[in-house]
Amino acid sequence: MSAQVYLLTGYLGSGKTTLLQKMLAHLRVQDEKVVVVMNEMGEEDIDGEQLQGFGFPVKKLLDGCICCSIRGEMTESLKEVITSINPDKILIETTGVADPIDVIDGLTHPELYEQIEMKGIVSVVDASRFLELNSRFQSTGALVKTIRNQVKYADLLLVNKVDRATGDTLEKVKRKLSEINPNAPLYDTVQSDIDLHTLLSVSRLSENIELRREAVSSVPVQKTIGRMSPMDRLKQSLGLSTGQPSLYNSIETFSYRFKGAVDAGRFEDFLYDLPKNVYRAKGYVQFHGREELISFQHTDNQVHLFPFENHGPKMVAVFIGEGMNRDKIITDLESCY
Repeated sequence: MSAQVYLLTGYLGSGKTTLLQKMLAHLRVQDEKVVVVMNEMGEEDIDGEQLQGFGFPVKKLLDGCICCSIRGEMTESLKEVITSINPDKILIETTGVADPIDVIDGLTHPELYEQIEMKGIVSVVDASRFLELNSRFQSTGALVKTIRNQVKYADLLLVNKVDRATGDTLEKVKRKLSEINPNAPLYDTVQSDIDLHTLLSVSRLSENIELRREAVSSVPVQKTIGRMSPMDRLKQSLGLSTGQPSLYNSIETFSYRFKGAVDAGRFEDFLYDLPKNVYRAKGYVQFHGREELISFQHTDNQVHLFPFENHGPKMVAVFIGEGMNRDKIITDLESCY
């Protein structure tokens, strides 16, 4: 019996991990074997720490994007998971800058093709930021293309954070989403809250399958493991364009390990003052006078802080962006001690 695969995509901070947590809470009471595959672009895993308590195996793919530089690692990991666990369901959460077409290409390796059943691509859209993201980076063609492909090739669209968007904005967002993908059903959500039976019943849209086949030159099965070629890696290290341009080539990440507790007010101000080219910041920190760790999430001008009682995670911050001034960010961060 083939493993059912659900692919969760969407831009950074849209609510994919929140949705994944809700799916796992629902599936925990079912008598099924479930495996989670999580992709983080940096060397540190942040979101995966929050999934350990659900009791399902979590496969973490770090320091790369499964749509390009570590696509072959994803393929090999899935082969290992299927052989050793034989799961009923595999939930894959991509990094926020993954193009679903390239991920699908990685999932159609000949050794996987008959062992998995692609149930559907679920794309989470931040209603409060979609219009801005779709226009702010017009000069960054790879980013705009990726954001639109995450919508265009979805089988189900979650219009998330509707509570943060005005009625007029929400109407414009839905109109744009319907222009990009007129076939996928739209569901308004707050904190990615959707009926899980509806979500798990998602099915592929036949028109999207045809579009995707055209996008991969009518070759539905990948013939080689999709790692970046040595020449493309060399070009990337020199700042030159590669033969296969992708968003991951322009997105950078770095992590910072805290040396101790920080001042809560200063740290919150630090997060709000991060420049626009820092698209995402997340991690675990400890505040002066508090015993528990604090999980923090930053996306544009949105900052979320909440206690995390498990002291297992490392005190670390991860930053994702383009053209980041790493030294200044670290200097500003260290002023919070």
